[in-house]
Amino acid sequence: MLSKPNGTFSQNRWACISEIVRGPLRWLARTKHLRLSDGDWSYSRPVSEDDPEQGWKLHVSATILSAAEIFARAEPILRGNNALFKVPCRLELLRSLNSGLADFSQVGKFLTVYPRSTGEAMELARELHRALGGLPGPRIPFDVQYRRGSLVYYRYGAFRRWSDGTSGFIRTPGGRRYRDKRAPKQAVPYWLKDPFQKSRAKNRKWRGLIRRQLLVIRAKAQRGKGGVYEAIDLSVLPVRRVIVKEGRRHGETNWDGRDGYALIQHEARVLRRLRAAGLPVPGLLREFTENGNRYLVLEKIPGRPWLAAKRMHPARPSWRRAERVLEQLEPMLSRIHAAGWVWRDCKPSHILVHRRTVQLIDFEGACRVDQTALPSWGSPDYTPPADPGKSSRRAGTFEDDYALGVIAFQFGVGEFPPAAVRRRAALYRRSRCPAHLRRKIDRLLGSKISPHRVK
Repeated sequence: MLSKPNGTFSQNRWACISEIVRGPLRWLARTKHLRLSDGDWSYSRPVSEDDPEQGWKLHVSATILSAAEIFARAEPILRGNNALFKVPCRLELLRSLNSGLADFSQVGKFLTVYPRSTGEAMELARELHRALGGLPGPRIPFDVQYRRGSLVYYRYGAFRRWSDGTSGFIRTPGGRRYRDKRAPKQAVPYWLKDPFQKSRAKNRKWRGLIRRQLLVIRAKAQRGKGGVYEAIDLSVLPVRRVIVKEGRRHGETNWDGRDGYALIQHEARVLRRLRAAGLPVPGLLREFTENGNRYLVLEKIPGRPWLAAKRMHPARPSWRRAERVLEQLEPMLSRIHAAGWVWRDCKPSHILVHRRTVQLIDFEGACRVDQTALPSWGSPDYTPPADPGKSSRRAGTFEDDYALGVIAFQFGVGEFPPAAVRRRAALYRRSRCPAHLRRKIDRLLGSKISPHRVK
């Protein structure tokens, strides 16, 4: 099942569940003949004496849904040239790479080719580009796109460890070493001429503008599905600071076919519904499509998060503070649920406070209370354990209930709640947790869905 060009998810939700099970199995069947592996990557062949230590490296982009088809078209070309290449052993690795969470520069790098010469690199790039037309894949950061709309990208870089034992460096013809950087404007070293210059895509100059009326000040976050930017809205007087959320086409495509573009569209709908229900969420000023990506312009909410993104736990936990957290957050979650929605991304960094007023942000993963057959969503520490034998969510508000219990435990103890009941009980005793809070938190962490919580 390939991602639709417009990024919308399949109308048949059960197709998503089927793909979660069958997709990885199909991939294993497709690559089982690649016997050489390091555990994460499968290789076409061992390194030979005529393979260089550095050169023009090709990357082919793919989503977890398009990977099998792209490999089926690309492998005969590469095999015909006895090219050295690698692909992920498991699609879960590609999914992780495409998120950009561990390393943004690795987004989209599904298939890596190590040509033996510049001429071979140019020939393989041309053949792969022709063979892969029309298939989806995310943009690869910092590499140069072979042609506009192509899944083929290139950069000059290190192929393997040098004979003197060093790695991660490239060398000039004179032997001077430079760090092999994955960063803007580093794909073509200054001492080399770009051999792909005539065929390559002409990149639009950013210059800080998304549109003529939006001037980006800084990037607040950057990952595979899109970025979050602070910008100045020049379309009004006086000008105002806004938050711009970007949804990238084919960015972090999930098993249900939704990508960054579709998630941003979905968040816009959720924000409108929640604002209409009187919930304290950002106002949606406008939305638009630019260069194939989707953008939301949101009001910039003053305040600071309950926990900064880089802080794991509160510096001074106390059960008094945990009780205040419950008193503030529980009514808001109840109002979200009463409006028919489940947040599914409830965590302290998404809760902003300003002069004792609380605002909630980030609703890309929100769904209807009664919606089922969806992949899991949320940050691991705040996501309930999966039901044994099930690969989709059940109806109810259990994700938000669980997250609320985790947050209360964090602010009371300064740790995430252990899964083992005995270990959790020991922390309750050590921190002198009041009995009524202990019962409430344990009920939230192990909550069973009541009929009145499901519409």
